[in-house]
Amino acid sequence: MPLAEDLMTGADAIAAFMFGSSTEANRRRVYHAADKLGLPTFKLGGTLCARRSTIMAWIERQENAA
Repeated sequence: MPLAEDLMTGADAIAAFMFGSSTEANRRRVYHAADKLGLPTFKLGGTLCARRSTIMAWIERQENAA
């Protein structure tokens, strides 16, 4: 997958990908998961970013560990 399609920029995009919508509650869930649960994110400037493929792999690891 090209990087442009894999990269999500901002908590809104990550929340929409993970939870289906980018409500305030879902954006907070993203920040919480990144801070406390190990959600693989990084910052570009001051903007939270993540790769779809990396998050899918992280979710798969979480499922296998349960």
